[in-house]
Amino acid sequence: MAVLTALVGAVMTQVVLGTAGATGPAVVVQPGQTLWSIASRHYPQSDPRDMIAAIESANHLRGAGITPGERLLLPSA
Repeated sequence: MAVLTALVGAVMTQVVLGTAGATGPAVVVQPGQTLWSIASRHYPQSDPRDMIAAIESANHLRGAGITPGERLLLPSA
């Protein structure tokens, strides 16, 4: 089941990357990273809560759960 979930996630990431190219750069999630740490690092002048919501929306995430190796689109601030 875990392998199937990972494969579906990879396919969905490719679909998102293919359809949302104008959103901005992407980041590959590293072990130990959270949406909070990604938002704080890439958007230091913005409220991390607002940017987490924007990252979740840009990547069609249903919550803050992310996985190392996952590619996330970074929307413009």
